[in-house]
Amino acid sequence: MTMVTEQRYRFWVQGPLPGQNEIVKAAKGFGGRGYGYSRLKKAWTQSIAWLVKAARIPPLKRVRLEFEWVHANRRRDKDNVEGGGAKLAWDSLVVAGVLKNDGWKQNAGSTHTHTLGPKPGVWITVIPVAASNSRLGSSSTPPR
Repeated sequence: MTMVTEQRYRFWVQGPLPGQNEIVKAAKGFGGRGYGYSRLKKAWTQSIAWLVKAARIPPLKRVRLEFEWVHANRRRDKDNVEGGGAKLAWDSLVVAGVLKNDGWKQNAGSTHTHTLGPKPGVWITVIPVAASNSRLGSSSTPPR
């Protein structure tokens, strides 16, 4: 009997990563022109992309991400951390050439867990997902 195991790729990003509040603040700087956001996003995306390349993740069609956030304390809201950090991680997979895009066809979703520890950051696990034959991104009207 042949056992098929799910391939996973895991890497560590030293943090803390910027949260949604820091991203919004950067976007509002310089009179709302977004220069601060552009610099912040580029620096973090490039940095994480190098970690993705070092993890030797091959090009993939569709993935699910698992985020294991490690916090030094409980001062930041979980949803703030998830929103900002996850966006940077997805964009980094595109920059590193792992994904063609980070849209509905490539993004199979993500899960988040949070713990406390002496070194803040995040473990990111990339899990390949079989591409569905169904029309991804289509929606139906919910029942009333």
